Amino acid sequence: MSRDQIQSVDRPGFPQYGKEQLSKVNAMRADKTQPDFMGIPILHDGDVMLCSPEKPASCYTCAFMLDETCALLGPEIIVAKVVSDGKEGETIEYWPCCSMQTVGEMVDDYIEPFKTPEQLGLIWINAPEVGQEFGGANCGGVNGGDDCDHYQVESGEKWDSESGFCRVLQHEVGASQVCSAWRDDDILSWQDAQQLLNQPQHNRSKKQLAKEIIGRDDN
Repeated sequence: MSRDQIQSVDRPGFPQYGKEQLSKVNAMRADKTQPDFMGIPILHDGDVMLCSPEKPASCYTCAFMLDETCALLGPEIIVAKVVSDGKEGETIEYWPCCSMQTVGEMVDDYIEPFKTPEQLGLIWINAPEVGQEFGGANCGGVNGGDDCDHYQVESGEKWDSESGFCRVLQHEVGASQVCSAWRDDDILSWQDAQQLLNQPQHNRSKKQLAKEIIGRDDN
């Protein structure tokens, strides 16, 4: 099929394919799925920092948490649980977490150079219930955690399982485990969380203190 036989849509330079071009499109799609000469990378437990915490992974169980801020992000980003009214007045609770979540001895000062929320993958995770002692992320959504989209079980609900199959690692993992590849489509972005945390009903005294630490007092 030559170019002069292909019609263009309203957008300049964007051809409209018909059934005559379907075989070409399918061939292009097949080519894109082929591994290159370097081969397909196989991720291992250490590549994604797979661990087995006692509680769901969140900033509230992380060694870098500093009084509603993060030692890796600096004092201007509020890191706190968000309680918001969702659709039809339903109350929703979100717990902050990032891919650098680390269990251990708590730090006592900010660590430079500061990272950005995008670098750390900072998100707010929807909790199964409101008012939990701990929320956050784990593979199967057990013990108050939210489940991962990459975690699969043969039958039943993920949060009723003890183990399942991880599509990233391509092996069985425990339901209470968690790693930096955790994904879910029901999250709150860090930008939206900051807007909610800056509303008057949130205790802003800690945020103001953080600004004073870095020499900003702009109320």
